[in-house]
Amino acid sequence: MQKLYCYVDESGQDTKGEFFLVSIIITEKEFKDKIEHILFNIERETGKRKTKWRPTPLKRKIKYLENVLCVNELKGSIFYDIYKNNQEEYIKLTGESVAMAIKIKAEKNYSSTILIDGLNPAEQRKVVKIFRARRIHYKKVKGVRDQSNSIIRLADAMAGFIRDYKEGKIYAKKIFVRFRNRGFVKEI
Repeated sequence: MQKLYCYVDESGQDTKGEFFLVSIIITEKEFKDKIEHILFNIERETGKRKTKWRPTPLKRKIKYLENVLCVNELKGSIFYDIYKNNQEEYIKLTGESVAMAIKIKAEKNYSSTILIDGLNPAEQRKVVKIFRARRIHYKKVKGVRDQSNSIIRLADAMAGFIRDYKEGKIYAKKIFVRFRNRGFVKEI
């Protein structure tokens, strides 16, 4: 049975529905610990550490992203979904995006553990309802803090980085093309 670990963060609630991005990292159990360890070392070596994406200095962002591009285990594991001019509940959009990403990554026989940044108990019930309706096989759905592990911090970084790319920030343009061309990111 394929065992998936799904880490989710978002960006754009500040735009009040004008732009909302969901970032999803899905890894298989066999790679999870290795990826966590590699990302932790990248954070340490680049000086990014546990800081959120927005306040991270540009040089550190670039160094971090360049190093993430060397983690072959992340190929095909980074998904994102963008909503524009949408007034739906953010948690509903997040749940729908996660369900679509899992359907892309999952084999026929799978289970998933889904960790969503900042998810509270009421929101958890809403996304579980979405997962059931979409027939997503999950073992656990849980809210986590974005400081809790290096893969959820990668989800935060990717949400910020892809938002920067979509907003036309110069540093993000070339790097994003490399992420896409090397098969690291996939838009849902």
